[in-house]
Amino acid sequence: MRIIIALLFLTSSFAFAQEGKKVKELDSTDTDIRFYGGWGQISKGYQIGETSNLNFAPLIANPYEARMGFIGQPSEERLRMDIGASFDVIEISQNGTFGIDMMTYTRLRSEGRFKFPVETTDYYFGVNTAFRFNKNPIFGRLFNGYSEQLRIRLAHISSHLIDGYTVNKEFISPPFVYSREFLEVIYRVNRLINGGFDFSMISPYFGVNYIFSKIPRNIESFELISGIEYRKGLTENISIEAGYNFTLKGFDNTYYGVNSGQAGIRYNFTKNRAIFVGVYLYDGLSMHGMFFNQKDSYIGIGTQIYYF
Repeated sequence: MRIIIALLFLTSSFAFAQEGKKVKELDSTDTDIRFYGGWGQISKGYQIGETSNLNFAPLIANPYEARMGFIGQPSEERLRMDIGASFDVIEISQNGTFGIDMMTYTRLRSEGRFKFPVETTDYYFGVNTAFRFNKNPIFGRLFNGYSEQLRIRLAHISSHLIDGYTVNKEFISPPFVYSREFLEVIYRVNRLINGGFDFSMISPYFGVNYIFSKIPRNIESFELISGIEYRKGLTENISIEAGYNFTLKGFDNTYYGVNSGQAGIRYNFTKNRAIFVGVYLYDGLSMHGMFFNQKDSYIGIGTQIYYF
């Protein structure tokens, strides 16, 4: 509770500081900002190429983001199901929001004939605060950034074995308590290469995750996160979307690299309603807490529903 109060205090202080700055008027270079299909809007500071009404759109390739979809893993005869939501609940400044995150990440085993016993599920819930910097970003001169975003998340994850991970009524490996509470900070730079419905946008990002409470205790307290995203408009409703994420995480005083990515085609039915079909890649320590010290490696094909 004290940590949540501290985060709220930090959020309000940062928002107050942002409000105290003079708002920069749109200059001649901003005249290209228009609404194209589901892609660009001028309200609330969102830019062409962004595909979400959230102040900080979920990272494309980071496993721990709000998603609603399935990833089939043919080589492993498994299926991953992500069900999650992230909402901006309060507008705390012109460019700042406070929101909530609620997600589940489930691993299922494929047994054919559309039977998928559930092996494990991770439950994620937390709060977030996000800020946007337009036209005067911190790294704008270095990266030619169009806008930049900061997101701070305070969250809890717990993991549990399910009855699908049993043989003859016995768990394949014994269950244990897995729980972690963490503070994550991500900074993303959005570089718009060209505007219009055929926009191109590249977005590198970096961040850190501090795990301040954990079971088991041998999980390392710090994780380093970095990645890059690419979006390319093809028509007013169709775009290419790709991302790569690298996380350095570990246990027992040893760190390991975790690679994850996805790339595919997105079709927007409306401004913030879309379907994505693509290829997924994961290689490194499992994202599921019950298997935190085991390696997962697979290429999958899946689909996602965008609803925010």
